[in-house]
Amino acid sequence: MNHKNINLLLLMFVPIILGIIAHFVWNTHVSLIAGIIYFILFLFNLPNGSFMSTNSNYQTKRANPNYKIEKQDIRSLDKQKLIPILILVSLIILNFLIYFQQIN
Repeated sequence: MNHKNINLLLLMFVPIILGIIAHFVWNTHVSLIAGIIYFILFLFNLPNGSFMSTNSNYQTKRANPNYKIEKQDIRSLDKQKLIPILILVSLIILNFLIYFQQIN
């Protein structure tokens, strides 16, 4: 296995393992904890050219008028960056669907 596949496997299974540990410690739903962790990972895996960076560029420009904002590259979402984001979105949806099924 190469380095990228190992990172994808860790990205998928570490939140579930942490959810299982939280279930034993605090008696919470595994899918709820895993879904929250997946959402946090999703926020950290967003590319730089996304909507989240627009506000920080504005704040930086306001504090330092001589700052030149980087040009946003349209190709910032290539396949290698898009795969983890799609996996995280699907796992977030799956975990919250499982959680809502469990509480009903």
